[in-house]
Amino acid sequence: MPLRPRVPAARSRAAVSSLAIVLALAGCRKGGESEAPEGEAPTESADAANLPAFDVRPGADDQPGARASARPDVPYERFYVEVGDAPTRGPDDAPVTIVAFYDFECPYCERGHRTMQQLEHEYAGKVRIAYKAFPLAFHAQALLAALAVRSAQAQGKFWAFHDYLFSVPELDLSQIDVYARAVGLDLKAMADDVDTLRYGSAVRRDLRQGLRLGVRGTPAYFINGRPLSGARPIGELREVIEQELSLAEGWRAKGIAADKIYAYAIADGFRRVEYKEKKGLSADGIYRVPLGDSPVRGNKAAPVTIVAFTDFECPYCARGHETLEKIRERYGDKVRVVFKHLPLPFHSHAYVAARAALAAGEQGKFWEYHDRLFAASSLDEDTLLGIAKALRLDRKKIEEAMGSTRYDAQISADIELAREIGVRGTPAYFVNGRAISGAVGELEFRMIVQEELERAQAKLAEGVAPAALYEALTAGE
Repeated sequence: MPLRPRVPAARSRAAVSSLAIVLALAGCRKGGESEAPEGEAPTESADAANLPAFDVRPGADDQPGARASARPDVPYERFYVEVGDAPTRGPDDAPVTIVAFYDFECPYCERGHRTMQQLEHEYAGKVRIAYKAFPLAFHAQALLAALAVRSAQAQGKFWAFHDYLFSVPELDLSQIDVYARAVGLDLKAMADDVDTLRYGSAVRRDLRQGLRLGVRGTPAYFINGRPLSGARPIGELREVIEQELSLAEGWRAKGIAADKIYAYAIADGFRRVEYKEKKGLSADGIYRVPLGDSPVRGNKAAPVTIVAFTDFECPYCARGHETLEKIRERYGDKVRVVFKHLPLPFHSHAYVAARAALAAGEQGKFWEYHDRLFAASSLDEDTLLGIAKALRLDRKKIEEAMGSTRYDAQISADIELAREIGVRGTPAYFVNGRAISGAVGELEFRMIVQEELERAQAKLAEGVAPAALYEALTAGE
């Protein structure tokens, strides 16, 4: 094991401590619908043929009937992959642009990165590489690494840090101070950036872009918009690059400016992949979830509304509840939580617990009862009545509600709403309409909240009244 370099304590302790706190929030997230099976690793090549059948179709902004083959001089299936604010390496007017969706904890990305380095050397001046973040949920440190490299970009050392992270034998962000100093980064600035999620929205944009384009594993490449998944043999990549270089010569001869080649190549590309076999909620979409008269916790004028579909007997919901409490503590009046019932049929006490919670709500203590339910080790009748007693509720009314159908219409309405939206399990959250499936970690949840705070502020700046904000935010983009 290499020795860690000596770091002056006065200069480093606070920054390392801050990052250590953030690292604790980025622990392995296994739970609910987002859980990855034990031992499962990404396949070397996640080709479209191995995925559920899908349609590729032009987006709403395309001209009617526009297809990837609309122009004879632009052959092959292509996708419209905007580079945006992505870090790039290579000339802006390079005839070939390779957009790479990477996860720093993915061994196949490390292999793909080495291939890209060789191609950059072979095709110097002719290839531009653009990085996009695609941290996979079952890689415990990938998300934090994606945030850290964006901070490095702000310090003008993105590619040095990017290459260094791929060079370490096994990513270990407890060594972040070593990594940062190896490339001359300001560790305190990085700690502040990560803790405040300064670049969380940028990472989220990359993730959502990848999902729109059908990316489901890493690495994923788009060479002038042509998709290639997995750590491919270098010969296969050379073949595509040579084809694109030849096409670019033809486009230049037709008068296309060198710095417009990439835009020309992708102009008619597909905007998104739409799967025939739906696989749950879309992380990219915005869902209109009516609040109705459901229980609300927090500032009614909060810019961020979190609708939670929950089952009181679901262990992942209990874990999600803990995360929500941390979110509420951190963001205060900026968030409100709306509760929707989704008792699953195989949880024998969940439905009765939902009835009891609504009965407690009639006595002004829904949320107190709600919190006690998630803290309980079991939800049998004695427990439900015991909570009522502890909260000084009318025990008789709670007991009557547990055995009656008085609240069933309200519970059934929530269940039907979940079905209509496409919720398939619990917990499910909608943050200003953006879906989260399963008990994700606090860091991931915070990133979505942060993104939605920014979106809400933009709407308010446009003149949307606070009372109309939720409707405006969930109307779609």
